[in-house]
Amino acid sequence: MTNVITLASPRAGTRVHMSAQSPAFTLGKTDGIARQQAIENALSLALYHVRNGDTIDAIRTATAKATRAASMLKQACSESAIGGRA
Repeated sequence: MTNVITLASPRAGTRVHMSAQSPAFTLGKTDGIARQQAIENALSLALYHVRNGDTIDAIRTATAKATRAASMLKQACSESAIGGRA
C-alpha cells in the first residue's frame, strides 16, 4: 500500500496566470535608471515580436509593447517638464 502525501504548494508544470500586459510602472520613488530600463525592455520586446512573429497575434503584442513604451516616455517627459522628481 502506498501513502500519497499532498503538497500545499503548486506542483511543477502547473500553469500560473500571468497578465498579458507589462506590470504597471509605479509612481513611487523610482529612479531614472529603473525607468529607462523599463522603457528599453518594452521596446526590446516589441522588436523581438516584430522580428520573430509572423502572425497577427505577434503584431498585436508588438504594438502593445511599443504603446507601453510610448506611454512611459510620455509620463517621463511630462514629469520632467513640471519639475521632475529628486
